[in-house]
Amino acid sequence: MNFKKIISIVTLFCVVVLTLCSCEKAVPEYTRTSFAFDTYVTFRIFKTDGTNTPDAVCDSAMSMLTDLENKLSVKKEDSEISKINNLAATAPVKVDEQIYWLIRNSVDLSILTEGAFDITLGEISRMWGFYSDKPEKPDMDKLTSLASKENYKNIVFDDENHTISFAKDDFSIDLGAVGKGYAMDMLKSLFEEAGVVSGLVDFGGSILTIGKYDEGNWTVSVSDGTEKGVAGKIYLSAALYSTSNGSNRYVEYDGVKYHHIIDGRTARPSDSDIRSCTIICDNGLISDALSTAFFVMGKSKALEFYEKYPIVEFVITDTDGNVITSDTIADCFETEKNG
Repeated sequence: MNFKKIISIVTLFCVVVLTLCSCEKAVPEYTRTSFAFDTYVTFRIFKTDGTNTPDAVCDSAMSMLTDLENKLSVKKEDSEISKINNLAATAPVKVDEQIYWLIRNSVDLSILTEGAFDITLGEISRMWGFYSDKPEKPDMDKLTSLASKENYKNIVFDDENHTISFAKDDFSIDLGAVGKGYAMDMLKSLFEEAGVVSGLVDFGGSILTIGKYDEGNWTVSVSDGTEKGVAGKIYLSAALYSTSNGSNRYVEYDGVKYHHIIDGRTARPSDSDIRSCTIICDNGLISDALSTAFFVMGKSKALEFYEKYPIVEFVITDTDGNVITSDTIADCFETEKNG
């Protein structure tokens, strides 16, 4: 996916979600909650065209998610990503075509965001303890030595043979920042092809809405980056959303919490002036990647990026609690009224 392709596949729209508001009145004909990618995924199907039963649709969805997780997980020794990380520094690795293009497209986004989104921070995330059930405080000098490497530039692609190799051996790939977004793209296609007319998928901070809600817009609540806080509500029909903040996933050392969103320039958790960023477009890979990128960039550079590349819409809550939206989404966003 080069830059022109990125621009062409994105539909300008509005912003990201966590839950449906309780005031909505339609009742889903089917609800199922399962577990994938280390988080809960909830399917809510309100209406189908009768081609498939909701149960069959969700069976297919979970089968697809399980297969994708088995390919992408850095925690699975036989995954495609583990195979690449273990072997690509010594010889080109033949890669599943689907995963090859996912990595290829992700590197294009790493380049576009100048490393604010970076898929080559796997070793750094491992050192911080995000792969471990019993994390240990990392060696800060070692982390400093890994900062500002821009190793996404050291991934070598062979489009004809679908092989990947590494020009260096001191980094590893982690697709955690785009795995759910990519999965949402696949779920969108699966649900629409299976005849879902109206439905919602809540995938641990990523949201997919299909069709309309009760013949109108969906109402969604946008996180402000605190544990249960809400920046406001958005009123939209079908859309795909991603949110990045540090409130739910972190490690704790010496009483200090360190969230999981790493800034490759410092090899530390991002310390920007953004507390939460929600992105929406019609492509989950892009929305997931750019929610991370904006969070790492900070408010000023995120706004500069948007002015240069207006390919998504956003809601940002900064560290002072101010809420900023892109212009297009302002008319369908209602700021939360406190007090």
